[in-house]
Amino acid sequence: MKLDYQPKGVEFFYIYKPLAHPEYDNYVRPFTIQERLMHIMEAKRRLGSSITWLADTMDNDYHALMGMTPNSEMVIDPDGIVVARRAWSDPDALRADLERIVGPVDNETQVSDLDLPAQEPIGTVAKGIVPRVQRPEGMMPMNVAPVLETSRAPFYTKLRVEGTQDLYETGSGTLYLGFHLDPLYRVHWNNEAPPMQYEITAPDGVSITPVKGTGAHPEEKADADPREFLLEVSADEPGKEFSIEVRYYACDDALTFCVPVKQQYQVAMSQNWSHGWTMPTDPDGTVSWGTPPPRDKISPRPE
Repeated sequence: MKLDYQPKGVEFFYIYKPLAHPEYDNYVRPFTIQERLMHIMEAKRRLGSSITWLADTMDNDYHALMGMTPNSEMVIDPDGIVVARRAWSDPDALRADLERIVGPVDNETQVSDLDLPAQEPIGTVAKGIVPRVQRPEGMMPMNVAPVLETSRAPFYTKLRVEGTQDLYETGSGTLYLGFHLDPLYRVHWNNEAPPMQYEITAPDGVSITPVKGTGAHPEEKADADPREFLLEVSADEPGKEFSIEVRYYACDDALTFCVPVKQQYQVAMSQNWSHGWTMPTDPDGTVSWGTPPPRDKISPRPE
């Protein structure tokens, strides 16, 4: 459509918003605008498209204005008026919009005409070494804030925290901690060094078991599997916060550095509505589509 309608004065943009399903193709949530731009560069590499990309703010302002929809699209006229909008992108409907607003084209460009390259996701060291934990069905993400100012190193591993619906509703339930290596940094766990460790500091009125944990330490010299934990929480009310510190060794796949890292996070035990459930990708490329909670069990989205 860009090739058909840009000569008629129509500009096209992709807008990068939060990852709807982290872990799909092993990509994880970026923590900074620089990392969000790294995701855009990776998308450009894999898609091969010439369409201009824009990045939402790290507060996800545009995402919120669009109703937190993961794949929305809209058409804006030269006066800034939204003349077409839908919650889920539909190429046929978009072309019909442009034909109605701008006019038809003589010869529509077909996908087969584009000859776009097929690029694979970023490769990494061995995966499938450490078994994944079996999470309870219907877990949804929590609000996690990395303490960026206390770390000199990038967050090579990204913490994802999820909770069961009873945890969000009552303050007591099961908590998932997942430390996922960011493939954009091309790093791995060095299993010849001490394993990663976490330690939680919780306020009065919050009991988390266990508050300390040590990640798997397989015989394989290096791997890129997540380090995952299931914890039990009992709090006197929902929405309480806690802090977590993680220590690990980050080594790049090119073997140019291997450094000890200590980083902190603040976690609010409330649901993060910007992200959906995970879609892990197995080492053979098989996608586990995840299990969303039943609609009648989802905590109401705040207005």
